[in-house]
Amino acid sequence: MSTVTGDAPEQQLPLRDAEHTALPHCKRCNLAYLTQKSTSALRLTYCSFLCELGDLGFSMSGLEMMERAPIVEKLDAAPEPIAID
Repeated sequence: MSTVTGDAPEQQLPLRDAEHTALPHCKRCNLAYLTQKSTSALRLTYCSFLCELGDLGFSMSGLEMMERAPIVEKLDAAPEPIAID
């Protein structure tokens, strides 16, 4: 006759925590992520485009596409004061 008791040998579970410690952690949200799946241009720093945008205030891809604004020449005359009624 067989009985189920708590004396059964313990099974070892795979070390999943060891896998997570080897992953990089996002600088903004501190989550572990796979660099291959990151949508950020700075894959080794941020887990997603939104974390990159939130931390820097701009994205690297947006910075690359940015164009310089033309320099407006200054006029010699002082601007007219605005009348407040």
